[in-house]
Amino acid sequence: MGIALAIGLQVISSFLFASGATLQHLGVKSTFDPTGRQSSNRLTIKGMLRLFLIPKWLLGLLCVLAGAGLHLVALSMAPVAVVQPVGILAVPWSVILASKIHGHKVPLRIWGAVGITVVGVVGFTIFSSVFARGDKQFSFQGVVISFLVVCVICAVLSLFAARAAAWAKAMLWSSVGAIFYGLASGMMKAAMNLVQGGEFDLFHWQVLVVIGFMLACYGLGVWMIQQGYASGPAEITVGTMTTVDPFVAVIFGLFILGEGSGMGPLPAIGMAVSGAIAVYGVVLLSRDHPDALEERRKDAEEKDRARLIP
Repeated sequence: MGIALAIGLQVISSFLFASGATLQHLGVKSTFDPTGRQSSNRLTIKGMLRLFLIPKWLLGLLCVLAGAGLHLVALSMAPVAVVQPVGILAVPWSVILASKIHGHKVPLRIWGAVGITVVGVVGFTIFSSVFARGDKQFSFQGVVISFLVVCVICAVLSLFAARAAAWAKAMLWSSVGAIFYGLASGMMKAAMNLVQGGEFDLFHWQVLVVIGFMLACYGLGVWMIQQGYASGPAEITVGTMTTVDPFVAVIFGLFILGEGSGMGPLPAIGMAVSGAIAVYGVVLLSRDHPDALEERRKDAEEKDRARLIP
């Protein structure tokens, strides 16, 4: 009964997350010229602050927070391997919501991309939950290095996102945000391990540094995710987040917290293959989304006009 209830709560949580993402996407889009090119939108600091005055965006934030609360309750009632895969339902939910709001029929290729993403994330979660059972360790140096490495990776990805093809912008901006979110989850776990290990209290300088890293990751993640909403459809951001976020958190746990010390090579290969499948699904979703096709049509028209001008 407890597992069934946990699954039900996670289904509701996934719907709340998809609804929140859709509402926030609408809120962000309302700050830009509706006749302009969506892929060219860039959210400024002033624009970010304006979002807190938009009811749709605030309602979306409330939905996301409510979904996160239900997710935590579900995790307290059932194993991660049972609860976590259900969260990927946020992707089809967001596709359905977008089709209802914008009044377009969802092409079969989009459902195919969603299916590939779901299969990949579920497989990755099962491998990581079942086989990653090593003794938890803590390396403060490893935490610092991981934060710096992620910042460099995200800076490079941000440069690519700013110059990427129209169909890839939302995916890349959302990937940067999801990487920061995933690392924030890992930092939260690292801080908990420090305090629960009994060696440090909550106000020890190492714990405070890790918490500082966590807060910085959340702040940067929020900023990048809003850039994703600004430059593309909400379902692409949702698909990217539900794929990349858990990957980064699990990898941090495996290599920095030592949770993968008991994992053999075959489960690791299974995780890598599942992760690649999920990423491929997100790429297909980004490339074949109706908005992306419309952007490519506009690009072709602009090139044709440029050739006709002497």
